[in-house]
Amino acid sequence: MSPALAEQERNRRVLTEAGEGYRGPDGHIGFLLRQAQTAVRSAIERAIQPLGVTPAQLSLLSVLVHEGVVSSADLAKLAMMTAQSAGGVVQNMEKAGWVAREKARTHGRIIWLKLTAEGRRIAAQAQKRAGEIELEMLRGIDAATEATIRRWLVGCAKRFDKK
Repeated sequence: MSPALAEQERNRRVLTEAGEGYRGPDGHIGFLLRQAQTAVRSAIERAIQPLGVTPAQLSLLSVLVHEGVVSSADLAKLAMMTAQSAGGVVQNMEKAGWVAREKARTHGRIIWLKLTAEGRRIAAQAQKRAGEIELEMLRGIDAATEATIRRWLVGCAKRFDKK
């Protein structure tokens, strides 16, 4: 081992904590956004795990709550997942009795997905728990600042969304 590396190893300190150095207010905004998203996702995962729901399932359930009936391809796109990933998650949700498939009447190749009564029930429970995490996220933020943050996030998504 080189003397410089040995010195560096001797002086090694604990990893940089969130909120400090490059992980703090002066860090790259994209990195900070990812750091926050990862922390929030982990909190939501812990909150919904007792229900037997994964974050991927919550994403798909939430889209189905809002869209009602949707094709597999559109469901994946709206949930920001690949078709392959969404397909595997949908299969598990179907086995759990949360979603049902129905052939389109006008086009034989399209299969519609919709929530079952059990799917609506589990979605409501999971969304309630995720909503509690979101409230915690926004604690101390006034309505005007929240609105600004929401507009900024939507603007980023629209600006960088692949068409």
